[in-house]
Amino acid sequence: MQLAASALALLTFLLPGMPLAAQAPAQAPATMGVADIRAGMKGYGRTVFQGGKIERFEFEVLGVQKNAAPGRSRIMVRASGGPLADTGILAGMSGSPCYIDGKLIGALSTGIAFEKEPIGGITPIAEMLDQLRDIPETSSSRTPLILPKLEPPKVLKAALAGQMLDFRALMGEADPQALPMTLAGSALGAEAQRLWTGWPVTFAAAPTLSGGREDASPLEPGGMVAITLMQGDLDLAASGTISYVSGKRVLLFGHQLFNLGPVDLPMWSATVATTVSSYQNSFKLAMPVAPVGALRLDRSSGVAGLLGAEARMVPMRIGLNLGGKRTLHFRFEIMDHPVATAALAATAVAQTLDAHVRGLGLQSLSMQGNIKLAGHPAIQIENVIADLNASRMAQYVGAMLQGICLNPFEKPVFEGISLTIKAEERLDLTGIVGVRLLKARAKRGEVLPVLVTLQNIQGVRETATFNIQVPSSAAKGKATLMVGDGFSLTAADPDERVIEVASLGDVVRILNGALRNNHAYALLVQAQAGAGLRGSRIEGIPPTVASLVGGDGASSDNRLQRRIVGRAVLPLEREVRGLSQLEVEIE
Repeated sequence: MQLAASALALLTFLLPGMPLAAQAPAQAPATMGVADIRAGMKGYGRTVFQGGKIERFEFEVLGVQKNAAPGRSRIMVRASGGPLADTGILAGMSGSPCYIDGKLIGALSTGIAFEKEPIGGITPIAEMLDQLRDIPETSSSRTPLILPKLEPPKVLKAALAGQMLDFRALMGEADPQALPMTLAGSALGAEAQRLWTGWPVTFAAAPTLSGGREDASPLEPGGMVAITLMQGDLDLAASGTISYVSGKRVLLFGHQLFNLGPVDLPMWSATVATTVSSYQNSFKLAMPVAPVGALRLDRSSGVAGLLGAEARMVPMRIGLNLGGKRTLHFRFEIMDHPVATAALAATAVAQTLDAHVRGLGLQSLSMQGNIKLAGHPAIQIENVIADLNASRMAQYVGAMLQGICLNPFEKPVFEGISLTIKAEERLDLTGIVGVRLLKARAKRGEVLPVLVTLQNIQGVRETATFNIQVPSSAAKGKATLMVGDGFSLTAADPDERVIEVASLGDVVRILNGALRNNHAYALLVQAQAGAGLRGSRIEGIPPTVASLVGGDGASSDNRLQRRIVGRAVLPLEREVRGLSQLEVEIE
C-alpha cells in the first residue's frame, strides 16, 4: 500500500508579504463510524484537480480493513470521476474528505503503486479526531527533545569530524512504508539526496510549469494546502487536502507527514497547476499561494493546524563568492526541529553549490560563518574543501547542527545561521609529508621544537616549525607527538576520555573548540590510568587502586586512556591532509 500522500514540491520563490486568506467560522460536520459502513455503500469525496476549484469524485466501498495497524482500520474504496480513470489515486488527494449520506466517514489517504484502477484507502474520521483533537494554540519553545539512539558524546564526535549521522544511526529503523514525495522543478541533486539517507521519504522528479493559476482553493474541506519545510530561495512544501474544519482548527492528509508529534510549520493555501499521470504514482502539481496558518501536530492518522497562526522558522543566509568576481546572496527559512533542521540546512548548502559552482576542474571551497543561539556565544563555522565535493561542505554544516539540536539538555533557540562560501579557481590543498624532532627527549616545562614538511598540489615543499610547550604537569615517560589536520586528528581520537557534557553550554564550548581542517596541529599525548565511576572518569588513579574501584558499565573500562597534555597550532587557511606520529621521552 502506498500513501496517497502530500506532494513534496521544490518550487519557485514564494511571494513574500502575501495577505492572509480570509476565513469564515466553520461548523463541524456530522460523522459516520466504521461500524456503520458496509461493502457496496456509495458516497462522494471533495478535492481539487485544477486551479483552486473544489470538485466531487464518487466512490464505492469495497470493505473495511480491520487492524490495518494495531487498533486502526482502513476503509477501502474504488473511486471514479475527474481524471481518476486515467491517473488512479493522485498524490496530493491525501486528506480529501469522503461522505456517505452527507456524513463524513474519513479522509482518502492511501493508493496502490502501479494501480490500474483508482482503488484507495480512507482513514476513518474518528481516528483523526482521536489523535488530533488537542491542537496547541501556541508553539512552545519547550517542544520535547528528540533523544537519539546514540549517546551525546558519539553525536558530538561525529560533529567534530564533520560527518553527519544518518537517520537510521540516530533514530533506528523507520517505518518501511516511505512517504512518496513529488519534487517540482529541479530535483534534489545526488549529493543532497544522500543527506536524507534513512529518512522515511522517497523523491520523484517532476517538471515545473510556468504561468499556472494563482487562485487559491477555499479553506474548507476539499481545499488544497501546502506545508512548507523550507522557504525562500529554495522551497520544500508538502501539499495535500483539508479533511475537516472546526472554527480555526483544520485536519489534513489522513496520514503522517513525518510522525514527529508537535511541530511548527507554515501552512499555505495552494493551487493545482495540473495533474501528472504516471504508471507508478500519479500526482497533483501543486503550488503554494499565500500563508494562512501554522501546522502544529504531525501524527500517524493525519496532521493538524490552526488558521491565522504564525510558525517560527530558522533564518539561514548563504553568501556565495564566485572567485572574487561577484557574490550571490541567498535567504532561506527552515523547519525548526531536532532531527529535520540539520538535514534541511545541509540541503540548502548542497543545492546552492550544485546550482552555481561547476562540477569539474581544479577548484576549492572555503566557508566561514556562525550559528547564533539565544543565550549562548555564537558557534563559529570554518572549513575548507580542496575539491568540488559539495557534500563534504554540506555534511560539515549538518554535523555541527546535529551536535546542537540533538543535545539532551535544552532545546536550542536559533537566532540565525549565517554562512559565506568562497569558490576559488585553484586547488588549496597542502599535505603533511614529514615530521622531525630536533631531539627525542624533552624536559617538563621546556619548549619542544617540531619541524614539519608541507607539500602543495604542485609538489612545492616548505618547512614550518611548531614550538610545543611540554607542561610541568606531564608525567615522566613515553609520550606520543601527533601532527596532522584537525579532522584526521579528531578521527584518531587523541583524547580518549569521554566527552563530558552536562548542558547546551558545554556543547557550544566543545564545538567552538573543534580542530579545523585548514590548520595543522601538533598534539603531545600521554596515556593515563583512570577508573569509571557513576558515568564519569577519574584520572590519575594507580592501576592497583583502579582494579579495586572497578568499572561501572556507564563509562570506559579501567584501561590506560590517552589525553592531550600539550598542543600547538599552525593556521594555513587551506585544506590540510595528513597525520604523522613520533615517540617522545619526557624527563
